[in-house]
Amino acid sequence: MRLNVLIVGAMYHPEAEELLERHFAVTWVEPEELAASPALRTAHGLAVRYPTQITAEIFDAAPELVAVLSSGRGVDNIDIATASKAGVVVANNPGLGGRPVSEHALGLLLSVTRDLGAVARDGMPGAWEKRLSTRRVELGGKTLGIVGCGNVGGWMARRASAGFLMNVLAYDPYVSAETIAGHGATKVDDLHEMLAESDVVSCHPELNDETENMFDDDMFARMKRGAYFLNTSRGAVVDTAALVRALRSGHLAGAALDVYDQEPPPSDSPLLGIDRLVLSAHVADFTVETKHALAMSAAAQLVTALSGEAPPHALNPEIWGSASARLTGIMASTSAHAHREDSR
Repeated sequence: MRLNVLIVGAMYHPEAEELLERHFAVTWVEPEELAASPALRTAHGLAVRYPTQITAEIFDAAPELVAVLSSGRGVDNIDIATASKAGVVVANNPGLGGRPVSEHALGLLLSVTRDLGAVARDGMPGAWEKRLSTRRVELGGKTLGIVGCGNVGGWMARRASAGFLMNVLAYDPYVSAETIAGHGATKVDDLHEMLAESDVVSCHPELNDETENMFDDDMFARMKRGAYFLNTSRGAVVDTAALVRALRSGHLAGAALDVYDQEPPPSDSPLLGIDRLVLSAHVADFTVETKHALAMSAAAQLVTALSGEAPPHALNPEIWGSASARLTGIMASTSAHAHREDSR
């Protein structure tokens, strides 16, 4: 019997889809069609990319589902609590985004602090005329404050301290001072204190109830006047209207974003058209190398799960017994049905 895998949209690399096709009966469905798809009722595995929402409605419509694999690291689009109640294991792909996202964040920082898009924005004559009235600043000796010093934040700290000779502070209640020091940064226990001291603030936290809309009017007001703000984590960490106000008032010298509370931003978004704001299209970890690694990790873990073993990066491993029991029941039922068909 071949188990059924449903791929929502597409995976980040076709080689991963080919791997799944060698093991399973694979169906593709567009994100907006997922909830109504008949294939959901018989799906045993689900491969999904952010920002497709995997909600209680999806789990209710998928009684045979055993495993959901995110193609990335972030899983705030998957209702893990409901998955656990349904006996569905959820897994992600940690450890792969630190280097590319930190590289991209530093690229955004250089772009906004050195106005690297001037020629594209103003044309060569315009950029040339404005070059002596620049507000470009150097990074060496400046203080970088990192919010969230996990995999991405740790790489950001190492690159900024060693590569740009910045003084790096880090706020993360869940990471030890020793670990942060190993990244070349100093742990700060008071976030407000770090904001007041930082020339640049870079966001790398997980999105959860604690961090949603974390950066609001009050937080931006606590930042040093003339500071820069970066966000390559999740768009909902930032109150978009508050960021726009901080930029338009001149309190922030500039900002750069790769993520948004609505993706893609609508054509009337207040973020568009602010010259001190650099935007990229949620591509920080979309390098050739990382897309391949993420896709292959997700596919391999789905093969592992549907072969009867817990995926190595399960986020709710405590329910693997239930998921495994469902898989065993599905296999037994299918084998019995096949035996009855053969005996006719």
